Parts: sequence; C-alpha cells; structure tokens
Amino acid sequence: MTVPPPGLQRRRLRFAALCCLATTACHEVPTPKDGLDAKFAATDDGIELERACTPSGVELCFDALDNNCNGIIDEGCGLHTGLLQFTIAWQESAVDIDLNVNGPDGQVATDKSPTDAGLLKDRDCPGSKGLCYSQNVENVFLAEGAPRRGRYRVVVRLEDLKSARAPIQVRLSARVGQRHFTSLVELEENSQQRAFEFTL
Repeated sequence: MTVPPPGLQRRRLRFAALCCLATTACHEVPTPKDGLDAKFAATDDGIELERACTPSGVELCFDALDNNCNGIIDEGCGLHTGLLQFTIAWQESAVDIDLNVNGPDGQVATDKSPTDAGLLKDRDCPGSKGLCYSQNVENVFLAEGAPRRGRYRVVVRLEDLKSARAPIQVRLSARVGQRHFTSLVELEENSQQRAFEFTL
C-alpha cells in the first residue's frame, strides 16, 4: 500500500475537517453540560414537544431554528441568546404576532427591562420603529442571572392579520440549556393564540 507524503496527509485531514463542518453527517447534538434541562415541554393541550434536533446545514437567519444543532437559535443574526431562549418567526411582514413569555415569577417579558427572573424581549415586530426590516422575529432570552427553576408559559398570539391570507404559519423554537425544542403553529384569526409550557 502506498502511503501519501505527510504534507498530503495533512491537507486531506484539513479537507475532511472542513467537509465535516460544512455538512451535517458528522454533527452530534450536544448534551447539557450544566444540568439544565426541561422536565416537561408541551403544548397547552398536553402534546409533548420533540427534544431532538435535526441538523439541516449552516445557521440561517430569521427562521427561528437551530439549523446546525449547536444549541443556539439564529446565532449570528443579531438576536440575543442565553441559557434560556424563546424565539418565533413568520414570513408575512405586515402581520403582527406577539410572543409572550411568563417566567416562574409570573411576569411577562418586555423589551423595556428584565423581569425578576431575568427575561428580556429583544424587539416587538413588526413594530412602529422600523427595527425589524420586514424580518419578523421576536425573541425572549435570559438576560441576567441564573435560570430559575419552575414553570415558563410561552404564548404565540396573532394580534393583527391585516390584509394577509390565513392561516399564518409561525415557527416557535426554545432553547433550554443545550436542548432545542420546536413547533410549527398555524393561526387563522385575530386574538387566536397557542400556548406552550416548559418546566425546569
């Protein structure tokens, strides 16, 4: 058997490593190193959410997914992240969808200041300040302190359909430690909402 010269071996190893990073075949879903995990993650009608992550390639912005399964949702897209992160995204730029997250302290996260549980909302889309640039994503994350144990209630609510045609599909994803949960929500009329519960 012919052994390639050392320089060629190094180039082949480097190429294999780059291919591994560019594809999903060699990617393993990380396990929580900090002991933080959801004991319960389900819809309001009791359907448990999937804990597995399916790698689909490099991270894409504004789709509320952890595409590369490294535990971070929409990384490198200008969204804040933390050991807790709840994110929604939808395509119809004029439609107003709200993400409301109550932590164990009972307070709803806003974009003003962190709740007692440390939760903060990035921005309110589509919003009147033009900060969303038609990329509608709302994101609530743990801005300070350690994650509190207890119940987190996450509500995805259709505030204003405007002239868009229903149903509106909204992707919800949640990060709990290094775990990723996701669900596709369909909303058809104003004030309709879907609720999720995460218990840490």
